[in-house]
Amino acid sequence: MVRKVLVETGFLIALNPRNKHHKWAIDLLEQARKGSIQLFISEPAIIELTLILRSRGIGDRDIAILLEAINLAIRTYTKPNYAQITLESATLASQLRQKYSDLTFFDSYHAALTIINNLEYLDLDPIVREIVRNERK
Repeated sequence: MVRKVLVETGFLIALNPRNKHHKWAIDLLEQARKGSIQLFISEPAIIELTLILRSRGIGDRDIAILLEAINLAIRTYTKPNYAQITLESATLASQLRQKYSDLTFFDSYHAALTIINNLEYLDLDPIVREIVRNERK
């Protein structure tokens, strides 16, 4: 059975060859290529990454180039799926933020999308991983 997994901003950032988690990201893409996992990217991660880049002073022209490079890197290995924001996921994200005070806005969406879509959380954030585990008990 193919494992359906969610990745988010950490994965997208790790696609940079200079990132310390680059090998981990490429290993996930290799697993997707071989068909042992089905890769789902959290939609809010794309917005979060764009905001991170803008906060670092990167302009829209360069952001577009970076996003296209990320898309090309992923599509070299697999056709990604996207875990989409719905009213249900927005509601759950809000509920999770109420319940877990250390959960950030974007991480609440990553957790909610993981839970609602019955995915395995495979990104780097230990807080999200723990919350998903707690909510599934």
